[in-house]
Amino acid sequence: MGAAFLEEQKREQANMGWTFLAGDRVLHCDVLRGLEILATVPNASFEVAPWLLKLCQASRELRGGKYEAPKCRQIELEPRAFLGCDNKARSAGIALKDLVNGIVLQWLEREAEARIEERIAREAQVERVKVCLRWKDWRERKAGRQKEALHRKFWEIEEAYRKREHRSKIGEEESGNGI
Repeated sequence: MGAAFLEEQKREQANMGWTFLAGDRVLHCDVLRGLEILATVPNASFEVAPWLLKLCQASRELRGGKYEAPKCRQIELEPRAFLGCDNKARSAGIALKDLVNGIVLQWLEREAEARIEERIAREAQVERVKVCLRWKDWRERKAGRQKEALHRKFWEIEEAYRKREHRSKIGEEESGNGI
């Protein structure tokens, strides 16, 4: 049921450019609660938060926000990297694991922000293409109007020339008949 709703939302957003949150009370409340939580975090972004969650997604997510993670989560650092982290943690007065967690989370946040910047660049490119197409369409319509105006002017000139020719023929006929 949830997947069907998300697909409908994707279609709606693709067709109309926005998602109608009021159509789903639970989603609407989720969004409002999420915004309320993020309002307490300095420089938080409503778009970065879900990207962080997605980047940290487990291979198996369970109900109730639970997930499966490997039991052994130890990593080995190169000796110099370990010494650098250990020295930095001691100078900051924090545990080594807190320092490493902070570094990893900062890296993940930058990754999330990069995804957002990519989306913005894609959207900007699409918008530039739309503007170029509108500009091209406007130029083509303007050229068409100018072409029509030129045709109309030439037609008026040709018409005036025909009338003049016609009058001169009538004048010749009248002067020829009078002799």
